Amino acid sequence: MARQAGKRRDIVLRPIIPTQAAATDLAAIYAPAWQIWADNIDRILAGYDAQPLPIADTLTIDTVDQVQAAISSVAQEFLTILTARIAPGLRQWAVRAERVHRSKWSAAIKAGVGVDLDLILSAQPVEEALGTFLARNVALVTNVSDVTKGKIADAVFRGYEQRTPVRDVARQIREDVGGSRARAVRIASDQNSKLSSALDKERQAEAGLSEYKYRHGGKLHARPWHKARDGHIFTLRTDKEVGGSDKIDAGDGPGEPSFCSCRRQAYIRLLDEVD
Repeated sequence: MARQAGKRRDIVLRPIIPTQAAATDLAAIYAPAWQIWADNIDRILAGYDAQPLPIADTLTIDTVDQVQAAISSVAQEFLTILTARIAPGLRQWAVRAERVHRSKWSAAIKAGVGVDLDLILSAQPVEEALGTFLARNVALVTNVSDVTKGKIADAVFRGYEQRTPVRDVARQIREDVGGSRARAVRIASDQNSKLSSALDKERQAEAGLSEYKYRHGGKLHARPWHKARDGHIFTLRTDKEVGGSDKIDAGDGPGEPSFCSCRRQAYIRLLDEVD
């Protein structure tokens, strides 16, 4: 299509950069994984009593069991929310993200090549990437809740061992929940970038492209070897550098490692053919 449109020079299409707004929306879907624990701190600590008891063999065990039962109950309520709200929310978010990416991809092709593919492109070729994203994010959001639960349980039972006043235990739990909130926001930002990167690769393969230009994300504290790849051409199928010796390891491609913002920039070679 590029040749038919009269293009005679190699073409680099503009990259598709995931938006902060999308990451914020994804973080909101993650929020119940930490919010449910924040909302139930008083309930969890209702049976907490750090004072020595005269008949500890019976009463201390009873109060510990009450706290443990409250923690388990909150964890079970989260699983209900996961099924009823979070998983459907993740699915809807992924559908929107794919639609936006497809529109930007089509616009990049039209701007670079002069060909309109709006009526040709569909979500079907990237369904596997979307399915992988959904499964991974259900696991990640579950982990956020599980880690929060573990920290809360540790704070409570360490409080029993050290006879810590309930207000201090509550403060520790609030700090732990705050850490979980920050972690959820970071994960959402990373997953937003990862889905966009996966869609880049799938769309470029669908278009029959065999190469891409490595674009460094520009982060201040970047992986040095990622920064060194900026502007180099790699094969889409094998991730080998064209005309060079670099070979990208599995899982280290653009946007694939944790918090990597590098991109695969679509590259159309027209001046010569490459095997």
